[in-house]
Amino acid sequence: MLKQELLDAFLARQPTFEALGRALHAHLQEVLERGGVSVHGVSHRIKSPASLAGKLARPDKIYQHLDDLTDLVGLRVITFFEDSIEHVARLIEEHFRVDIDRSVDKRLHQDPDSFGYRSLHYVCHPPAALLAQHPDWEWPFEIQIRTILQHAWAEIEHDLGYKSPESVPLPIRRRFSRLAGLLEVADSEFVELRRFMENYARDVRQPVQLAQGTLGLDAVSLQSLAESSPVAELDLVLAKQLGRPLAASLFFPDYVIRMLRVVQLDRPAHILQRLEGFSPRLLSFAERYFRFTTEAWGFGGEHLDSVQRGYSLILLSHWHALCQVDLELHRLERMKGFYQQLDYPDDEAEARRIARLFVRCFADWRGPSPT
Repeated sequence: MLKQELLDAFLARQPTFEALGRALHAHLQEVLERGGVSVHGVSHRIKSPASLAGKLARPDKIYQHLDDLTDLVGLRVITFFEDSIEHVARLIEEHFRVDIDRSVDKRLHQDPDSFGYRSLHYVCHPPAALLAQHPDWEWPFEIQIRTILQHAWAEIEHDLGYKSPESVPLPIRRRFSRLAGLLEVADSEFVELRRFMENYARDVRQPVQLAQGTLGLDAVSLQSLAESSPVAELDLVLAKQLGRPLAASLFFPDYVIRMLRVVQLDRPAHILQRLEGFSPRLLSFAERYFRFTTEAWGFGGEHLDSVQRGYSLILLSHWHALCQVDLELHRLERMKGFYQQLDYPDDEAEARRIARLFVRCFADWRGPSPT
Protein backbone atom coordinates (compact mmCIF):
# COMPACT_ATOMS: atom_id res chain seq x y z
CA MET A 1 0.00 0.00 0.00
CA LEU A 2 0.97 3.61 -0.49
CA LYS A 3 1.57 5.66 2.64
CA GLN A 4 -1.70 7.54 2.24
CA GLU A 5 -3.57 4.28 1.69
CA LEU A 6 -2.13 2.91 4.94
CA LEU A 7 -3.14 6.07 6.78
CA ASP A 8 -6.65 5.92 5.31
CA ALA A 9 -6.95 2.25 6.28
CA PHE A 10 -5.95 3.13 9.84
CA LEU A 11 -8.47 5.97 10.05
CA ALA A 12 -11.23 3.68 8.81
CA ARG A 13 -10.42 1.16 11.55
CA GLN A 14 -9.66 3.64 14.33
CA PRO A 15 -12.87 2.84 16.30
CA THR A 16 -11.89 -0.84 16.16
CA PHE A 17 -8.43 -0.09 17.52
CA GLU A 18 -9.90 2.05 20.30
CA ALA A 19 -12.28 -0.72 21.36
CA LEU A 20 -9.44 -3.25 21.15
CA GLY A 21 -7.21 -1.06 23.31
CA ARG A 22 -9.82 -0.75 26.05
CA ALA A 23 -10.51 -4.49 26.04
CA LEU A 24 -6.81 -5.40 26.14
CA HIS A 25 -6.21 -2.92 28.96
CA ALA A 26 -8.95 -4.50 31.07
CA HIS A 27 -7.75 -8.02 30.24
CA LEU A 28 -4.14 -7.22 31.13
CA GLN A 29 -5.14 -5.69 34.46
CA GLU A 30 -7.17 -8.78 35.28
CA VAL A 31 -4.24 -11.05 34.37
CA LEU A 32 -1.90 -9.11 36.67
CA GLU A 33 -4.38 -9.08 39.55
CA ARG A 34 -5.00 -12.81 39.28
CA GLY A 35 -1.27 -13.39 39.03
CA GLY A 36 -0.71 -11.52 42.28
CA VAL A 37 1.68 -9.00 40.77
CA SER A 38 1.56 -5.50 42.23
CA VAL A 39 2.42 -2.83 39.68
CA HIS A 40 2.45 0.95 39.67
CA GLY A 41 0.09 1.17 36.74
CA VAL A 42 -1.20 -0.13 33.43
CA SER A 43 -2.00 2.20 30.54
CA HIS A 44 -2.82 1.97 26.88
CA ARG A 45 -2.84 4.29 23.90
CA ILE A 46 -3.90 4.24 20.27
CA LYS A 47 -1.40 5.73 17.85
CA SER A 48 -2.51 9.15 16.72
CA PRO A 49 -2.96 9.83 12.99
CA ALA A 50 -0.23 12.49 13.15
CA SER A 51 2.22 10.10 14.80
CA LEU A 52 1.40 7.40 12.26
CA ALA A 53 1.87 9.82 9.37
CA GLY A 54 5.28 10.76 10.73
CA LYS A 55 6.27 7.12 11.07
CA LEU A 56 5.14 6.28 7.53
CA ALA A 57 7.15 9.21 6.19
CA ARG A 58 10.44 7.96 7.64
CA PRO A 59 12.94 6.81 4.98
CA ASP A 60 14.41 3.92 6.97
CA LYS A 61 11.37 1.63 6.94
CA ILE A 62 8.77 0.66 4.32
CA TYR A 63 5.44 -0.82 5.39
CA GLN A 64 3.43 -2.86 2.89
CA HIS A 65 0.43 -3.71 5.04
CA LEU A 66 -1.28 -2.15 8.03
CA ASP A 67 -0.56 -5.16 10.21
CA ASP A 68 3.17 -4.63 9.60
CA LEU A 69 2.78 -1.82 12.13
CA THR A 70 2.80 -3.47 15.55
CA ASP A 71 2.37 -0.34 17.66
CA LEU A 72 -1.00 0.95 16.46
CA VAL A 73 -2.28 -0.26 19.83
CA GLY A 74 0.19 -0.08 22.69
CA LEU A 75 -0.01 -1.08 26.35
CA ARG A 76 2.47 -0.23 29.06
CA VAL A 77 3.03 -1.84 32.44
CA ILE A 78 5.05 0.18 34.94
CA THR A 79 6.45 -1.85 37.82
CA PHE A 80 7.80 -0.73 41.17
CA PHE A 81 10.80 -3.05 41.10
CA GLU A 82 13.10 -4.33 38.39
CA ASP A 83 12.61 -8.00 39.23
CA SER A 84 8.83 -7.59 38.84
CA ILE A 85 9.40 -7.21 35.09
CA GLU A 86 10.11 -10.94 34.87
CA HIS A 87 6.90 -11.81 36.74
CA VAL A 88 4.86 -9.62 34.42
CA ALA A 89 6.60 -11.10 31.37
CA ARG A 90 5.74 -14.66 32.41
CA LEU A 91 2.08 -13.74 32.81
CA ILE A 92 2.01 -12.10 29.39
CA GLU A 93 3.53 -15.18 27.76
CA GLU A 94 0.95 -17.37 29.51
CA HIS A 95 -2.14 -15.30 28.71
CA PHE A 96 -1.41 -13.63 25.35
CA ARG A 97 -0.42 -14.93 21.94
CA VAL A 98 3.14 -13.63 21.79
CA ASP A 99 4.95 -13.10 18.50
CA ILE A 100 8.41 -14.09 19.71
CA ASP A 101 10.08 -13.25 16.39
CA ARG A 102 9.00 -9.62 16.62
CA SER A 103 9.36 -9.24 20.39
CA VAL A 104 12.59 -7.97 21.90
CA ASP A 105 14.14 -7.61 25.31
CA LYS A 106 15.99 -4.35 24.80
CA ARG A 107 17.66 -4.75 28.19
CA LEU A 108 19.86 -7.44 26.64
CA HIS A 109 21.06 -5.31 23.74
CA GLN A 110 22.41 -2.21 25.40
CA ASP A 111 25.33 -0.61 23.64
CA PRO A 112 28.11 0.26 26.12
CA ASP A 113 27.83 3.81 24.84
CA SER A 114 24.06 3.83 25.21
CA PHE A 115 22.58 6.48 27.44
CA GLY A 116 18.95 5.35 27.27
CA TYR A 117 17.09 3.05 29.53
CA ARG A 118 15.70 -0.02 27.80
CA SER A 119 12.45 -1.88 28.33
CA LEU A 120 11.02 -5.30 27.57
CA HIS A 121 8.81 -5.16 24.46
CA TYR A 122 6.33 -7.83 23.47
CA VAL A 123 4.47 -7.98 20.18
CA CYS A 124 1.26 -9.89 20.80
CA HIS A 125 -2.06 -10.84 19.26
CA PRO A 126 -5.38 -10.76 21.13
CA PRO A 127 -6.24 -13.87 23.16
CA ALA A 128 -8.64 -16.36 21.61
CA ALA A 129 -11.43 -15.43 24.03
CA LEU A 130 -11.53 -11.87 22.72
CA LEU A 131 -11.30 -12.95 19.09
CA ALA A 132 -14.22 -15.33 19.57
CA GLN A 133 -16.38 -12.31 20.36
CA HIS A 134 -14.70 -9.88 17.95
CA PRO A 135 -13.10 -11.59 14.93
CA ASP A 136 -12.14 -8.21 13.48
CA TRP A 137 -9.76 -7.63 16.41
CA GLU A 138 -7.02 -9.80 14.91
CA TRP A 139 -4.38 -7.07 14.97
CA PRO A 140 -0.88 -7.05 16.47
CA PHE A 141 -0.23 -4.82 19.43
CA GLU A 142 2.70 -4.05 21.72
CA ILE A 143 3.13 -4.44 25.46
CA GLN A 144 6.00 -2.55 27.04
CA ILE A 145 7.22 -3.35 30.55
CA ARG A 146 9.47 -0.99 32.48
CA THR A 147 10.14 0.20 36.03
CA ILE A 148 9.13 3.57 37.42
CA LEU A 149 12.71 4.80 37.07
CA GLN A 150 12.96 3.53 33.51
CA HIS A 151 9.67 5.27 32.74
CA ALA A 152 10.88 8.52 34.31
CA TRP A 153 14.05 8.32 32.23
CA ALA A 154 12.12 7.78 29.00
CA GLU A 155 9.69 10.61 29.74
CA ILE A 156 12.44 13.10 30.57
CA GLU A 157 14.47 11.98 27.57
CA HIS A 158 11.44 12.54 25.34
CA ASP A 159 10.72 15.91 26.92
CA LEU A 160 14.29 17.01 26.19
CA GLY A 161 13.68 16.15 22.55
CA TYR A 162 16.25 13.36 22.17
CA LYS A 163 14.79 10.14 20.76
CA SER A 164 18.01 8.47 19.63
CA PRO A 165 21.68 8.57 20.67
CA GLU A 166 22.71 9.86 17.25
CA SER A 167 20.81 13.11 17.79
CA VAL A 168 22.54 13.95 21.07
CA PRO A 169 25.71 16.07 21.22
CA LEU A 170 28.64 14.07 22.60
CA PRO A 171 29.11 16.11 25.83
CA ILE A 172 25.42 15.67 26.66
CA ARG A 173 25.55 11.98 25.75
CA ARG A 174 28.34 11.47 28.29
CA ARG A 175 26.24 13.09 31.00
CA PHE A 176 23.28 10.95 30.00
CA SER A 177 25.47 7.86 30.32
CA ARG A 178 26.55 8.79 33.84
CA LEU A 179 22.97 9.45 34.86
CA ALA A 180 21.79 6.17 33.31
CA GLY A 181 24.35 4.34 35.43
CA LEU A 182 23.02 5.99 38.57
CA LEU A 183 19.45 5.02 37.72
CA GLU A 184 20.50 1.46 37.00
CA VAL A 185 22.15 1.28 40.42
CA ALA A 186 19.05 2.83 42.01
CA ASP A 187 16.78 0.20 40.41
CA SER A 188 18.99 -2.57 41.80
CA GLU A 189 19.20 -0.96 45.22
CA PHE A 190 15.43 -0.68 45.49
CA VAL A 191 15.17 -4.44 44.91
CA GLU A 192 17.82 -5.10 47.56
CA LEU A 193 16.13 -2.69 49.96
CA ARG A 194 12.80 -4.49 49.55
CA ARG A 195 14.46 -7.84 50.20
CA PHE A 196 16.18 -6.46 53.30
CA MET A 197 12.86 -5.16 54.63
CA GLU A 198 11.18 -8.52 53.98
CA ASN A 199 13.96 -10.34 55.83
CA TYR A 200 13.84 -7.81 58.66
CA ALA A 201 10.08 -8.23 59.05
CA ARG A 202 10.46 -12.01 59.12
CA ASP A 203 13.23 -11.88 61.73
CA VAL A 204 11.44 -9.38 63.96
CA ARG A 205 8.39 -11.63 64.14
CA GLN A 206 10.46 -14.13 66.10
CA PRO A 207 9.60 -13.69 69.83
CA VAL A 208 13.25 -13.90 70.84
CA GLN A 209 14.01 -10.80 68.76
CA LEU A 210 11.60 -8.61 70.76
CA ALA A 211 13.57 -9.30 73.91
CA GLN A 212 16.80 -8.11 72.31
CA GLY A 213 17.74 -4.76 73.80
CA THR A 214 19.21 -3.59 70.50
CA LEU A 215 15.94 -3.82 68.54
CA GLY A 216 14.42 -0.39 67.96
CA LEU A 217 10.78 0.63 67.76
CA ASP A 218 9.37 1.00 64.26
CA ALA A 219 6.25 0.00 62.35
CA VAL A 220 7.46 -3.58 61.88
CA SER A 221 8.59 -4.17 65.46
CA LEU A 222 5.44 -2.48 66.79
CA GLN A 223 3.28 -4.89 64.78
CA SER A 224 5.25 -7.82 66.16
CA LEU A 225 5.00 -6.37 69.67
CA ALA A 226 1.22 -5.99 69.39
CA GLU A 227 0.96 -9.64 68.30
CA SER A 228 3.11 -10.85 71.22
CA SER A 229 1.37 -12.54 74.15
CA PRO A 230 1.89 -9.78 76.76
CA VAL A 231 0.32 -7.04 74.63
CA ALA A 232 -2.31 -9.21 72.95
CA GLU A 233 -3.53 -10.50 76.32
CA LEU A 234 -3.81 -6.99 77.77
CA ASP A 235 -5.72 -5.78 74.71
CA LEU A 236 -8.13 -8.69 75.11
CA VAL A 237 -8.62 -8.00 78.83
CA LEU A 238 -9.33 -4.34 78.06
CA ALA A 239 -11.80 -5.25 75.30
CA LYS A 240 -13.69 -7.60 77.60
CA GLN A 241 -13.82 -4.98 80.35
CA LEU A 242 -15.30 -2.43 77.92
CA GLY A 243 -17.63 -4.98 76.36
CA ARG A 244 -16.22 -4.34 72.92
CA PRO A 245 -14.76 -6.71 70.29
CA LEU A 246 -11.02 -6.83 69.75
CA ALA A 247 -10.27 -5.55 66.26
CA ALA A 248 -7.72 -7.14 63.95
CA SER A 249 -6.17 -3.80 63.00
CA LEU A 250 -3.47 -1.98 64.90
CA PHE A 251 -4.31 1.36 66.51
CA PHE A 252 -2.70 4.13 64.38
CA PRO A 253 0.89 2.77 64.39
CA ASP A 254 2.61 6.11 63.73
CA TYR A 255 0.76 7.71 66.65
CA VAL A 256 1.53 4.84 69.03
CA ILE A 257 5.21 4.95 68.09
CA ARG A 258 5.37 8.71 68.68
CA MET A 259 3.63 8.35 72.04
CA LEU A 260 5.97 5.62 73.23
CA ARG A 261 9.01 7.57 72.11
CA VAL A 262 7.82 10.71 73.93
CA VAL A 263 8.03 8.77 77.21
CA GLN A 264 11.38 7.19 76.22
CA LEU A 265 9.92 3.74 75.62
CA ASP A 266 11.69 3.33 72.31
CA ARG A 267 12.67 -0.34 72.41
CA PRO A 268 10.35 -3.37 72.49
CA ALA A 269 12.44 -5.03 75.21
CA HIS A 270 12.03 -1.95 77.41
CA ILE A 271 8.28 -1.87 76.74
CA LEU A 272 7.88 -5.54 77.66
CA GLN A 273 9.69 -4.91 80.94
CA ARG A 274 7.36 -2.02 81.80
CA LEU A 275 4.32 -4.12 80.95
CA GLU A 276 5.20 -6.51 83.76
CA GLY A 277 4.59 -3.76 86.31
CA PHE A 278 1.64 -2.25 84.47
CA SER A 279 -0.38 -5.40 83.74
CA PRO A 280 -1.91 -5.78 87.24
CA ARG A 281 -3.00 -2.13 87.15
CA LEU A 282 -4.44 -2.05 83.64
CA LEU A 283 -8.14 -2.12 84.48
CA SER A 284 -8.02 0.37 87.36
CA PHE A 285 -5.87 2.71 85.27
CA ALA A 286 -8.17 2.31 82.24
CA GLU A 287 -11.23 3.23 84.32
CA ARG A 288 -9.66 6.54 85.32
CA TYR A 289 -8.20 7.13 81.87
CA PHE A 290 -11.59 6.94 80.16
CA ARG A 291 -13.07 9.15 82.87
CA PHE A 292 -10.38 11.65 81.88
CA THR A 293 -11.03 11.33 78.11
CA THR A 294 -14.74 11.87 78.71
CA GLU A 295 -14.04 15.11 80.55
CA ALA A 296 -11.34 16.27 78.15
CA TRP A 297 -12.78 15.33 74.75
CA GLY A 298 -16.28 14.04 75.38
CA PHE A 299 -15.71 10.37 74.63
CA GLY A 300 -15.10 7.35 76.84
CA GLY A 301 -14.62 3.64 76.47
CA GLU A 302 -18.32 3.17 75.79
CA HIS A 303 -17.94 5.19 72.60
CA LEU A 304 -15.44 2.78 71.05
CA ASP A 305 -16.83 0.49 68.35
CA SER A 306 -13.98 -1.91 69.04
CA VAL A 307 -10.65 -2.03 70.83
CA GLN A 308 -7.85 -1.92 68.29
CA ARG A 309 -4.71 -3.89 68.93
CA GLY A 310 -1.99 -2.02 70.74
CA TYR A 311 -4.47 0.14 72.68
CA SER A 312 -2.97 -1.11 75.93
CA LEU A 313 0.29 0.55 74.85
CA ILE A 314 -1.54 3.90 74.85
CA LEU A 315 -2.45 3.32 78.48
CA LEU A 316 1.07 2.12 79.27
CA SER A 317 2.52 5.36 77.87
CA HIS A 318 0.29 7.50 80.09
CA TRP A 319 1.04 5.37 83.15
CA HIS A 320 4.75 5.54 82.49
CA ALA A 321 4.65 9.34 82.08
CA LEU A 322 2.53 9.79 85.21
CA CYS A 323 4.60 7.60 87.50
CA GLN A 324 7.94 9.11 86.60
CA VAL A 325 7.29 11.96 89.05
CA ASP A 326 5.47 12.17 92.41
CA LEU A 327 4.74 15.83 93.14
CA GLU A 328 1.53 17.13 91.58
CA LEU A 329 3.34 20.22 90.26
CA HIS A 330 5.90 18.05 88.55
CA ARG A 331 3.18 15.78 87.19
CA LEU A 332 1.40 18.75 85.66
CA GLU A 333 4.56 19.92 83.91
CA ARG A 334 5.40 16.38 82.86
CA MET A 335 1.97 15.75 81.33
CA LYS A 336 1.87 19.22 79.77
CA GLY A 337 5.11 18.43 77.97
CA PHE A 338 3.74 15.02 77.02
CA TYR A 339 0.62 16.43 75.36
CA GLN A 340 2.44 19.35 73.79
CA GLN A 341 4.91 17.06 72.07
CA LEU A 342 2.23 14.60 71.05
CA ASP A 343 -0.93 16.55 70.19
CA TYR A 344 -0.52 20.29 70.68
CA PRO A 345 2.93 21.40 69.47
CA ASP A 346 1.63 24.91 68.69
CA ASP A 347 -0.81 25.33 71.58
CA GLU A 348 0.86 25.24 74.98
CA ALA A 349 -2.28 26.54 76.71
CA GLU A 350 -4.40 23.65 75.41
CA ALA A 351 -1.69 21.15 76.31
CA ARG A 352 -1.68 22.55 79.86
CA ARG A 353 -5.49 22.37 80.09
CA ILE A 354 -5.53 18.73 79.01
CA ALA A 355 -2.65 17.94 81.37
CA ARG A 356 -4.47 19.58 84.28
CA LEU A 357 -7.55 17.43 83.65
CA PHE A 358 -5.41 14.30 83.46
CA VAL A 359 -3.54 15.05 86.68
CA ARG A 360 -6.81 15.81 88.47
CA CYS A 361 -8.29 12.45 87.44
CA PHE A 362 -5.18 10.73 88.81
CA ALA A 363 -4.70 13.02 91.82
CA ASP A 364 -4.66 10.18 94.37
CA TRP A 365 -2.93 7.69 92.11
CA ARG A 366 0.18 6.41 93.77
CA GLY A 367 1.24 3.50 91.65
CA PRO A 368 4.87 2.41 91.97
CA SER A 369 7.35 4.18 89.76
CA PRO A 370 8.03 2.31 86.52
CA THR A 371 11.70 3.25 86.65
